[in-house]
Amino acid sequence: MKTIFWDYNGTILDDVRLTYDIEQMMLTKRGMHTYTLAQYKDMFCFPVIDYYYKMGYTFEHETYDDISVEFHEAYEKGFDTCTLADGFLDVIEASVEHGYQNVIISAANKNKLIHQCEKLGIAKYFDKMFGTDDILGGSKIDLAKDYMVSSHTDPSMCMFIGDTLHDAETAEAICVKDIILTSSGHQSRKVLEEGGYTVVDSLKEIHL
Repeated sequence: MKTIFWDYNGTILDDVRLTYDIEQMMLTKRGMHTYTLAQYKDMFCFPVIDYYYKMGYTFEHETYDDISVEFHEAYEKGFDTCTLADGFLDVIEASVEHGYQNVIISAANKNKLIHQCEKLGIAKYFDKMFGTDDILGGSKIDLAKDYMVSSHTDPSMCMFIGDTLHDAETAEAICVKDIILTSSGHQSRKVLEEGGYTVVDSLKEIHL
């Protein structure tokens, strides 16, 4: 059986504008330099703490944990402004019709991930949903590796759909070669193409 691994934020959920707006608000509040949306998509990276260093945070007077809590409190308040990524429902429904397994591998907190998917009405599409135990936006490679071992999934029968180079790194860490990255998410086409991966502008371009 074929398995499709999905990233969540920026791939399934179109939360780019919300994320960008919150981060600019936080920078303005601190009197720091702000960035355009295009600059944001060129700068964003994993682990997320490295992205915060790029923005100019030093964590000398506040911790990364403090920053993360502030961000996620604002994100929770604005979550209802987010929508599903254009084309997602078409792809996921085609996947289900083909009898494929669908698995989310996300750096988001797993409890929040499950709650949000239920709220969006999409939890029914997924066989498994994996997230992290915190809100710090770290690596999801271990989550993917653990799943591959426990499920005995054949990587040659898998596809990974994401929106960042970390998604591609995660796929490669579990020996998945069929990787598609969408530039409608948190990283720009320029950044994604530097990795040499297949890049689409929208999930609408994916045909299973």
